[in-house]
Amino acid sequence: MANRNTIKLDRYEELIQFALDLGEGMGLADLREELSVAVFSESNQRRLMKLDGYVIEQITQGDMIADYLLEDDSTRPLTAWWWHLGKLRAGTYPVHLLPPHLREIYQPEPERLAA
Repeated sequence: MANRNTIKLDRYEELIQFALDLGEGMGLADLREELSVAVFSESNQRRLMKLDGYVIEQITQGDMIADYLLEDDSTRPLTAWWWHLGKLRAGTYPVHLLPPHLREIYQPEPERLAA
């Protein structure tokens, strides 16, 4: 039987695969917040990192993203990137605050313009 954290990770994956692909993702930030304090096995930690990378790709490169996903929560710290998807989409999120594996994916605004 899967533990509670693995079930949350499964829900995160389903949300990303089925909703975010369509530009939706109600509850994404709340669920990612729960995952930020969860303890995972090494394999599930890698899985979370991969899913986070997919979120960054979809938010920054997806054609249609629901407006509510891009409404940043200014009451949340910038280090919790999942509350600042609008900044990520706009290319204005401070890259140094992202975990190293997400820095490889994210392109701040000046880098996008140069590409």
